[in-house]
Amino acid sequence: MTVQRPTRTALTGGLRVPTLSKAGAVVIAIGLHADLVEHTFVFPTQAAGQFPPGEHLTHLVILIGMVLLLAGVVADGMRTGRGRHDRPEGSALDAVR
Repeated sequence: MTVQRPTRTALTGGLRVPTLSKAGAVVIAIGLHADLVEHTFVFPTQAAGQFPPGEHLTHLVILIGMVLLLAGVVADGMRTGRGRHDRPEGSALDAVR
């Protein structure tokens, strides 16, 4: 009996994920890790608005990651939507309506 290993497409349901969105997700993960380190191990030496500058920087990195992820989704939607006004994206041609 052969055991089937889960593929990478199992996570996305077989759908393609835009490269810019993948980069945004990686930036968010890096920012979350840096934020966790900043909140756990770094003690405030200089507070700017009750937050040390490092916390402001990690939150900015996470925000940049969110913008990249959203830009990737929007760009991919605009690319795939060009010239396809007759049916919504993702619906099957032989669907019962």
